[in-house]
Amino acid sequence: MRASTTVRSFRAQRGFTFGEVLATLGVLGVSLSLVVPSMESVTRDNQRADGINALVGTLHAARNEAITRNVAVVVCPSADGRQCTRADWDSGWIRFADLNGDYRADPDETVSGVSPAVPGLRIQSEAFRTATGFSATGRTVSPDADMTPGGDFTFCQGQESADARVLVLSALGNPSLTDFRLDGRDPDCSTG
Repeated sequence: MRASTTVRSFRAQRGFTFGEVLATLGVLGVSLSLVVPSMESVTRDNQRADGINALVGTLHAARNEAITRNVAVVVCPSADGRQCTRADWDSGWIRFADLNGDYRADPDETVSGVSPAVPGLRIQSEAFRTATGFSATGRTVSPDADMTPGGDFTFCQGQESADARVLVLSALGNPSLTDFRLDGRDPDCSTG
């Protein structure tokens, strides 16, 4: 008879003690404090990768279109998705066949691609401030390039240059991702 009372008393106890709950919450709090900053870093890295991939995809499509259609194709910053504007690249860009070579989307030149603004990311370019594009042979062209038609884009998040990435567009029209500018300099996110 005594054995059955002992079994019933074990069955009657359910749940956790206050100490066990506090210990569990403490471990959970410490774990979250370690995970949250790394998740923010992953989110920033993903935003930057999305912006880079969007621009690389547009450049590949523009080069392919230029070679296929045998006409110059321009990619330029555009805040409204219809015309080239003196906006930053991170406000978005458009792609169009430039029939008259003026690096502007005229009414008779159809916009064939629009990329929206990239939130949380600054895209800077000295060589391609107003536009870049490809000739009918697939070579890089730009109204801003001095003697060399190649150039680069710097992708920045905030003022820190340590995490910046650079997309180099060669004179032959091939984009490549690197940590340094086309001329060998480190990227600088403190300006712009």
